[in-house]
Amino acid sequence: MKRGVLWTVAGVCVVIVAVVAIVLITRDDGDTPSTVALADEQRALLDSAVPSPDCPDEPAAAPDDDSLVALDVLRVDEQDCLVASTEYLPPDEVEARRAELMAEDGIVAAGVVGEVAVDAEDDRRDDQWPLDRLGAEVGSPDLPWPDGDDAVLAVLDSGIDETHPDLGDAVVERRHYPGEGKHDANGHGTHVAGIAAARRDNGGIIGVAPRVSVLDVPVRLKDANENGPSWPTGLAWAVNHGADAVNMSFGGPIPAEPDVEQAHGLEVAAAAVYFAVSNDVVVVASGGNCGPSPLTDCDNDNQRQNPASLPGVIAVGAVQEDFDLAGYSTRNEDIDLVAPGGGDLMTTVLSTYPGGGHKGIQGTSQAAPHVAAAAALIRGAAPEASGDAIGQALLDTADLDLLDEGDREGPGVGHGFLDITGALDQVLAGLPPAMTPAERTHAVFVRDDELVAFDGAQLVPVLTLDPGAEVRWVDWAADGSLLVGVVGGELFAWDGSELVETACGWCSESRGAFLEDVHVDGATGDFIVGMDYTGAMTWYDVATLEEAAATTPAFPADAVGTKTLLGAVGGQLLVHESGGAQASERVWLLDPASGAAELSADVMGSPQAPIAAAAEGEQVAVVTGYGACSAEVTVLESAGLTELAVAPVPEDLIVEEMFFNGEALYATLAQTASNCSALQPGGLWRLDGGQWQQLSEDTAAARPLEGIEDAVEQSWLIAYPGLAAFDPPLADGPSPEELGAVTDGPWATPTRTEVPWP
Repeated sequence: MKRGVLWTVAGVCVVIVAVVAIVLITRDDGDTPSTVALADEQRALLDSAVPSPDCPDEPAAAPDDDSLVALDVLRVDEQDCLVASTEYLPPDEVEARRAELMAEDGIVAAGVVGEVAVDAEDDRRDDQWPLDRLGAEVGSPDLPWPDGDDAVLAVLDSGIDETHPDLGDAVVERRHYPGEGKHDANGHGTHVAGIAAARRDNGGIIGVAPRVSVLDVPVRLKDANENGPSWPTGLAWAVNHGADAVNMSFGGPIPAEPDVEQAHGLEVAAAAVYFAVSNDVVVVASGGNCGPSPLTDCDNDNQRQNPASLPGVIAVGAVQEDFDLAGYSTRNEDIDLVAPGGGDLMTTVLSTYPGGGHKGIQGTSQAAPHVAAAAALIRGAAPEASGDAIGQALLDTADLDLLDEGDREGPGVGHGFLDITGALDQVLAGLPPAMTPAERTHAVFVRDDELVAFDGAQLVPVLTLDPGAEVRWVDWAADGSLLVGVVGGELFAWDGSELVETACGWCSESRGAFLEDVHVDGATGDFIVGMDYTGAMTWYDVATLEEAAATTPAFPADAVGTKTLLGAVGGQLLVHESGGAQASERVWLLDPASGAAELSADVMGSPQAPIAAAAEGEQVAVVTGYGACSAEVTVLESAGLTELAVAPVPEDLIVEEMFFNGEALYATLAQTASNCSALQPGGLWRLDGGQWQQLSEDTAAARPLEGIEDAVEQSWLIAYPGLAAFDPPLADGPSPEELGAVTDGPWATPTRTEVPWP
């Protein structure tokens, strides 16, 4: 993958402000000059986009008028979708229209993207020498790596003949466009798809990842698919539709001194790639067939290519059956690694071809899908691995020793020959040990002055509480690999084996919030944040609990009341504003990246109990009032703080804890004494249609659990006075004697489905 640097066009600075370079994976052997860099404003817009198959996509039909050019536009709309569109204009109107577009809100980039062209028990397994060279047993249908289950590979190409017997059910979705005709009239895309994903036992060949799901994304290619949409718009569609990896076996030359129009086109291309790699998609492209062979047809030998040279793209060169670098394979510093492509000895790569047949073709087009399929199958085997980690593993484990000594000494081979099993092993070895799967409920409670965690299988001590210390707040990472919280005046983080603690000034005053993968004060990562009585927020690196930033939130001018941090919901912070006796109270959504609060909802009074958030963060419930004995519960839709329900707490009861069980809100209540303090348990209640319904009378506290490692997959952990139990009982889990008396809690992550009350 390439670093990003700023560049100029014919002595004129391109209209891109100075930027921090895009860096996802860097070389060990020095920097490679980049073709383009994106401005901070562009990257911020792209970072705000949320991939979704529901995002608008309306490819424009290519006009019959060849004098018109395609102006591609990338914009982030009000629904946080990256929308790719194309307008066809006369050449002399392009710059004026581009200037008009760039003045609009949400526009990331607009430009004319440069022309690209293609780089070109089963009966035929014996003919698949690439699999043998990659480590499979010669002629065997068994592969020494996973088949790609649960992974999605997007093939941007001339289209795919999905009716080919060898492709079976491989294609799960296609980006249709006006006037598309045959799904692959050229054959190039079907050939590439077969290398990556041909199914087993269909009477033909076997793909590198024979169970991977394929997205068919036809794009405009010179002499192959002239009417298809541009490849950057196709790449945006692939990311929105869940691609784990993308193969682009095509390229176009990049002039040594691009003019302004070419620069704008490269900007659109770079923005699309940035959107992909920043959303953990591994992007692979053919390195080009512009090597020194006299048979190549390029403007210049070893010329740089779009998209192979763009920041974040893994560029692939081609080797022959004897591991020699193919004569046609481009030799420049953009190449990251090499894979089987066939070559000078007339060896070709056999793969699927439209009409149900097979054909041998050679080229870096054939080398690239070996790498893209490897990236996809690694993601399938390690779904929690980042795209950065997968790409780096492909580079780190590539083998130079297999290649000809003369080839190793020059450009064009990058890190070496693709090693699929080596890359997979590196990714699996580098993953942090997760305590439990994400779909399992994680619970924690106090027993005999000890905080104890239950991960669905076993009880594990976390820390010993000092006398009188109160557990003020706890929260789990989404995958259950980390527990954070506040006990007394101490902040702690526990990863299942190591405990980190630190004193904090706000810990005795308020609860904290835990946010994963957020941008704060120029840094990105996982943070705990706390707010003191002045409204100032302190951010802590969750791994070390060292202070990482200090920020002051920005509220509208009329938000003058005292602020209290309530917690995190849906990646945002929820803050209560108390206006005093003469003003209304509100809750605000605070964006952690900008520190700005824009959305609010009116509530009654000040906070009376911890908030509750649903498993996916789509709902939040708050308890507010002018005293614990006159409180009400407000349920809000998190994204816009739309009110869903308001329910007064039943008379003579106060809320101890609330939690979501699936989409339903539950609460443990307590009966009150004359001074409105808790007197005795008031049982478990559920909010139905805006009214509270009592489920039990003597339950002191309870939480539903799902995904338990037991014959019973769902149960309730219930704290009765003096004891605790699972109901239904667990066959292999902790007994009531092992649970002991739960003196505080339990607290648990919310369930995704509603667990019935026993």
